Amino acid sequence: MGLQGNQTADWYRRAAAVLVNGVSSQFRYWSDDDTLVVERGEGGHVIDMDGNRYIDYQLGFGPIVLGHGDETVASAVAEAAAAGTTFAMTQRREVEAAEKVMEALPWADAMRFTNTGTEATMHSVRLARGLTGRELVVKCEGTYHGGHDYLMFSTASAHPGELGPREHPEVVLSSKGVPSAIKDYVRTVPFNDLPLLEMLLESEGDRVAALVIEPMMGNAFGFMPEEGYLQGVRSLCDRHGILLVFDEVKTGFRMAVGGAHEVFGVVPDIGTYAKAIGNGFPAAAIVTKGEVADGWRSGGIFQAGTYSGNGSSAAAVRATVDRLLTGEPLARIEKVGKALMEGIGRILSDHGVEGRVTGHPSMFSIFLGSGDPKEFRDTARHDKKLYEDLCMRMIPRGVMPCPDALEPWFICAAHTDEDVAKTLEVFEKSLGEALESK
Repeated sequence: MGLQGNQTADWYRRAAAVLVNGVSSQFRYWSDDDTLVVERGEGGHVIDMDGNRYIDYQLGFGPIVLGHGDETVASAVAEAAAAGTTFAMTQRREVEAAEKVMEALPWADAMRFTNTGTEATMHSVRLARGLTGRELVVKCEGTYHGGHDYLMFSTASAHPGELGPREHPEVVLSSKGVPSAIKDYVRTVPFNDLPLLEMLLESEGDRVAALVIEPMMGNAFGFMPEEGYLQGVRSLCDRHGILLVFDEVKTGFRMAVGGAHEVFGVVPDIGTYAKAIGNGFPAAAIVTKGEVADGWRSGGIFQAGTYSGNGSSAAAVRATVDRLLTGEPLARIEKVGKALMEGIGRILSDHGVEGRVTGHPSMFSIFLGSGDPKEFRDTARHDKKLYEDLCMRMIPRGVMPCPDALEPWFICAAHTDEDVAKTLEVFEKSLGEALESK
């Protein structure tokens, strides 16, 4: 028996008749019996077509930072929509939104809006190649930087056993349809391993345009950088004339208003932001140091987008960032996230389950395995079957994390202390049942 009630099942059949697998993004498809259809979201909850309410820890895979249907954002978007949203010119709301983003990111000198994280990282790679005249790009194993061909290699969909020896990693193609020749322009390294990055750059650094990195691993248990790691990455990029790109599509405006720079004190050359920047509306930004933006100013490096900076999304960005700059929403997220992380860790210990809660209070994961995991190869030790069983027992009880443990639990400012209490109660009961059935 799947997760769908009668009404949700009917709606899923309608969806499957017009959408491939009933979804518009493959990440949303669980199975024909388990893929849910949502009626609406309210604060930290979602409600399916049968009226079942779930505490939502997916939050659209991270965009919802204030809460579903936040009144401030919704009002700003409605006003903007009534004024026309897309023009062949810069518009007032776009300027106001950009001013707010730059206020939140004091390291930055220039920016442009795009619509999605995929667009932001794609244009960042092209910008880095155009500026440096180099073609290689370095990324970390297990990171996902969007659906474009440039970086669809060695993502979290790869099996750690496919990656080859640490010193000479295999670059693993993550999708059919990507020309195999693009693989020749990509190099991979394990996260949190400065010596191997240094070895790679000593060999090929003069051919590398950009190092694209998530400050914490958004698709691999939220693994955090070890102390000094990002500082070392910055130093190596400077030594070899490589542009450092922080992919903050997940971390930006979530772990702190100022993102990774505020948390870790490291300044990238380019930062990409999406998801939480607009509380669920399709908005993204490429933010740069001044000399990097010269690549666009002087021409010759293409960047464009019909809907980039559209009025509705720009209004959502301004309203969202304005709220985040008050400090209150992220303080609430930190309180809730810490309570959940500590509570889940305590329950695992009480039940004698080997594992740990990894990540940041705003986005954390549950690793069920031995040792101290710090990079994607360590995920081979995680008990995937137990975690999936645990989650699939939690969801019918009204608590919805993503059953794929690589994807973090996301917290929003609308989650309550009552949500925390119910979540911990459901987690413990579901864990006990999963252990008994194992």
